[in-house]
Amino acid sequence: MSDRDVNLAKDAMAGLPVSVIYLLKRAELAVRGCVEVALGAANLTPSQYFILFLVKCGEATSSAELARSMGVLPQSMTELIAPLEKRGAIVRRPDPANKRILRIEMTAAGERLFAKGTEVAIRIERELLEGFDARELVAVNRFFGELTAKAESHSFHPKLRRLTRVAAKTKAVRAAAKRPVRRSARSA
Repeated sequence: MSDRDVNLAKDAMAGLPVSVIYLLKRAELAVRGCVEVALGAANLTPSQYFILFLVKCGEATSSAELARSMGVLPQSMTELIAPLEKRGAIVRRPDPANKRILRIEMTAAGERLFAKGTEVAIRIERELLEGFDARELVAVNRFFGELTAKAESHSFHPKLRRLTRVAAKTKAVRAAAKRPVRRSARSA
């Protein structure tokens, strides 16, 4: 894109209000930067803290469940889990009902690390939200909840697109299985 094209695009957008999605992304990046530094003092990354949180709450107890909850590929989850496992914060054990699934459990060291991370997370949240009154926080929470629900049900959302592709494949397989087998004139 040439400088002229960039200037034309800027001029065209100059009269537009700032996008809510743009501000949301800026807020996410700014907050994430603060959280990274704060959790770093507890020897955690935001992703590692989120893993411990999901395991602690029981929302995700396998690599596949964690990957879906965090919006990453299962292969990436292995890399995110490894440092926690190496530190002794989590262990993976075969699921009694399905030995192919490794369930993730928090150890005593993981509980202590999670508690330390939670203290930091609560402190940074209080600091960042200082000055907002209860009414504003209720409105922000409602807004984020509704926006999340809309995004997760939108046709562009990766999870919905993946489910749509899986459903299409399943439908095609079922349709193929129902088709009568045609015999050629020679085999009759």
